[in-house]
Amino acid sequence: MQKINSDTEVVELVHEAPTPRTITELTQAISATEPRFTFYRYTHTHDGSEESPVLFFYTCPVTPGNKSIKNRMLYPLMKRAVLTIAEQEAGLTIAKKFEVEDPSEITEEGVTEDLHPKVTARSGFSRPKRPGR
Repeated sequence: MQKINSDTEVVELVHEAPTPRTITELTQAISATEPRFTFYRYTHTHDGSEESPVLFFYTCPVTPGNKSIKNRMLYPLMKRAVLTIAEQEAGLTIAKKFEVEDPSEITEEGVTEDLHPKVTARSGFSRPKRPGR
């Protein structure tokens, strides 16, 4: 997990962050009062094969105060830089990016649906019938 030091405007690692094994543990580990950038390797089984994609979560809880206003402006500006460094310098391939206000909005079902959307059969465009004479 990463946060922005609002005094120096530098992205820092959150040292006290635990290592969650599930999405539920992840949502409990992410701060519910301060914004965070979180990279998470989601190991799961889909269609009989194990997958471990890297996911990116940007959470920005709504909290009152001047610091909150600064964070709501600063974090979106830094998000692109954090992602660029993660992909180009650290070599991460990010499978999916999520942006939510509160960590409680992140669920295993929601993450799985976004990673593996159900395919629905679409019918082609059917031209409306011409009005009768």
